[in-house]
Amino acid sequence: MRIAGFASAIRRSLIPLLPELRRTRPRLRVVVAEHEPEEALTLIAQDRVDLAVVYDFPPAMRVFDDRVEATPLWTARWGLGVPAADPAPAGDAVATIARYRDHEWIVNSRNDADELAVATVAALSGFTPTVRHRSDSLELLQDMIVAGLGVGLLPQDGPTRDGVRVLPLRGPDVLLRAHAVVGRGRTEWPPLALLLRLLRDQTR
Repeated sequence: MRIAGFASAIRRSLIPLLPELRRTRPRLRVVVAEHEPEEALTLIAQDRVDLAVVYDFPPAMRVFDDRVEATPLWTARWGLGVPAADPAPAGDAVATIARYRDHEWIVNSRNDADELAVATVAALSGFTPTVRHRSDSLELLQDMIVAGLGVGLLPQDGPTRDGVRVLPLRGPDVLLRAHAVVGRGRTEWPPLALLLRLLRDQTR
């Protein structure tokens, strides 16, 4: 069974389940590869993986085409990573984003979900964020923030290094939503049906 997923989902959802799969299905070989959502969905379309775990960021929600079936898994709050010395602004997400309208922004380099979310909230404040740097690594993004290279989205409850704070974004909320995606009609394959059930049980 071939699985593609983003790093946080592999760590949070897949790694805890693999020992159970090894125990109950010793003849099943599972291959896991880290990919950003667009890459993983392309692999699904090419039948090069059996399951993709992808994400989007409401308010910029992903629309899945009818060639796949998507199962919601979990959500996580994200906020705005800024220098730790910055005071916490009062107000909702629109007001928080607006405060950084003159800053440079750091977004993902292999996926546009966070960039779309930032652009959507920024548009409510009447500006277009200046994207200057890109990084797939949250650790590198934090290093860039400390170096004064810009601001960017980070998990609200994730680990932060010295010199970084994460401002909450509420109204509209910025939520990372994880989905398990398979090709339409593939959910009856027993190994895949088992993994989907384990993922759903884990979420509950």
